[in-house]
Amino acid sequence: MGTIKGPRDDNQDRAAVAQLSLPSGESFLIALICDGMGGLANGGEAAACAASNFIAHFGIGYKRPLNALVHEALLTANKEVFRRFQGKGGTTLTAVVVSGTGEALIAHVGDSRLYECEPNRALNLLTRDDTIGAQLRAAQDEDVLDNRLLQFVGVGSQIEPHVFRIPKGIGSTFLVTSDGAHSIGKKALDGIAKSSATAVELVRKVVFVAEAIGVEDNSSAVAVSITELDPLPTFSNGIELTVWSAADKLEMWLGNPPKVPPVVSRTDQPRALDQPKQKKVGKARPKISKKADDPPPGLTQDQEKPQLNIEFGSRNKDTP
Repeated sequence: MGTIKGPRDDNQDRAAVAQLSLPSGESFLIALICDGMGGLANGGEAAACAASNFIAHFGIGYKRPLNALVHEALLTANKEVFRRFQGKGGTTLTAVVVSGTGEALIAHVGDSRLYECEPNRALNLLTRDDTIGAQLRAAQDEDVLDNRLLQFVGVGSQIEPHVFRIPKGIGSTFLVTSDGAHSIGKKALDGIAKSSATAVELVRKVVFVAEAIGVEDNSSAVAVSITELDPLPTFSNGIELTVWSAADKLEMWLGNPPKVPPVVSRTDQPRALDQPKQKKVGKARPKISKKADDPPPGLTQDQEKPQLNIEFGSRNKDTP
């Protein structure tokens, strides 16, 4: 991932990659860009709100077919952005969502874009801009940009999300861009893709070129090679969620409420034979073990995870 502010006063792009591992054994990978609308107030906040709600929905309503789940996630993001900003804040949202079974879908609203980098390194645009110009032409000219959006996340009940499957599956590298990044033009993007050996190199060059030629907008890019990602571990309790932004990494384990009584330390639990007979009184609350080695209820020692674990910094410790 990479992002630059450009000549703007602030950066209203939000880029993220998330992996979720669920107790059911299901897993998801999500790569997205939300480009907050500069013409409206609270563009950056709207983009963050949309990205957060979109990702979170996969941990809440995962017992659904993937197509319905992605559609619901987009509607949830739109509903929350509209509730918070009442149409005075909005954002694009373009994402690729891949399930653990290999099913891959695109979620798209606005004029951010998703490209597939094919094995021959050619870039294939998979989305169509939600702009007046793009919808009027039979074939979209990738070099013609139009900021007249027909819809955006936060517009309200009239939103019509685009959700569709990727026919070729997950064998390719995917590139998501905000309009500042792909404004460098199709020829430049194709040249960068053909000369980039890795997803890291692809993003770095796109962002550097956008900065070098002085695009007049925030520029963000996310590239993900599905086959190179390590699967997350699956725990019998809770949801494993890892989110990468352009600068940081956030790792969380969201535990389910325990279904068994709290663990009682053997040394603290009274033995019936040692207790003198006395009148019945209200039951005393047992002392909970404070030993660090005791796993939480429902988890074995091998499955133990902290309730909340946060890591900030680059995934590669050698990279500043």
